[in-house]
Amino acid sequence: MPLDAGRIRAILFDYGNTIIPFARPQMDACDNALREAMEKHFGPVDRNKLRELRDADRLAPYNNGYRENDLTEIVTALVRRLFDRDPTPEQAAVLLRARYEAVVTAIEAPPYAAGVLAELGKRYRLALVSNYPDGKAIRASLQRTGLARFFESVVISGEVGFVKPHPRPFEVCLEQLGLPPSDAVYVGDNWLADVQGAKQIGLHMIWTRQYEAVDNFDAGPGDHQPDLAIRHLTELTSVFELKPGRAGSP
Repeated sequence: MPLDAGRIRAILFDYGNTIIPFARPQMDACDNALREAMEKHFGPVDRNKLRELRDADRLAPYNNGYRENDLTEIVTALVRRLFDRDPTPEQAAVLLRARYEAVVTAIEAPPYAAGVLAELGKRYRLALVSNYPDGKAIRASLQRTGLARFFESVVISGEVGFVKPHPRPFEVCLEQLGLPPSDAVYVGDNWLADVQGAKQIGLHMIWTRQYEAVDNFDAGPGDHQPDLAIRHLTELTSVFELKPGRAGSP
């Protein structure tokens, strides 16, 4: 069914590979920072093994009832698998700090992102629902890029305990906005996390294909379909062009 933009009161966004790029270059930058921190404390790291382990970590929630990873457990397990020992609490804290700083630094907003959000924010309430285990890093990156000011609600999987497509991240956002799913549209790139997650709880869904994500999933029989597909974030200003402003509180 075509998207009826006139029914929409809020636009919810995914973050990585929807508003900002977060694919292999950014992942490698973060993993390299983690590797450098580990090498200072534990010795040389097998880079191929590290990439293999980190890619497995990123996919783990999808095989664990969509429960989000625990960051301390992640870095402890990495050290154990790479060096056959556990880090001390102090060493784990150093690794977590290196990871945090690398994530915040790696995230850059495209020059057009603020303009798109500013335009949409004139008529619609905006929110962010992101899969990432470190909520503090995502919030810091939003401040660093200047995008935080556009979002009335920010929900991060690491703070609610579950990753999309689990309904809880979407539900928390809608609860904070005080809106039913039928009054909102979700914009995201990941077929499983975003398309299936949004549609299964009754959100309208716009699938963006701008970036090639590392952890995307193939469509399967019986999957929900998006209401609309776009190739670039800037297309949203046309999708919602000349629609009545309904950004007020319910």
